[in-house]
Amino acid sequence: MRFCLDKIKLDGLFYLICVGSFWGCGAGEIDNFAGIRIESERRLGRIEIRIILVDSHGNPLMWNASILSPGIGANALPISKFITQVDLYSYRESEANIIVYSGELQNLHWSHAIGSNIRLMTGEIPIRLIQEDPARDADIGKITVTIETDKQGPFSDTIQRIRMYY
Repeated sequence: MRFCLDKIKLDGLFYLICVGSFWGCGAGEIDNFAGIRIESERRLGRIEIRIILVDSHGNPLMWNASILSPGIGANALPISKFITQVDLYSYRESEANIIVYSGELQNLHWSHAIGSNIRLMTGEIPIRLIQEDPARDADIGKITVTIETDKQGPFSDTIQRIRMYY
């Protein structure tokens, strides 16, 4: 009888380890996260970048639709787990000319789209960090944003003809 109880305890422990390892393999991942779409807006002193997390069909992810959610709580994925890379190009003769900023997004944080539950991140590029291009012939540029975590990505998106100079 004792052997049988010990066997049940070992089998139960083995089962818990297996379930825990399968659950742990998915930890740190956002369900259905398959890409990004970016939007930008020129503000006073900065270019604001909104990064919308999307699924494989290009549909935005909703704030609480994933087991792993951004924000607070036990299932939160902190913004510090994301690595961002931004390349901003000036234009000359309607073509990307030179890189005038290459680096990380500043002030990155989780956000909501106004009036909806769309999951997005917001960051910025301070205008003071953007190099002046004397050869440019327009006040617009091209931006490419790439984000990744240690478990997902990299995901990239590019916007042509963003307003970056006054």
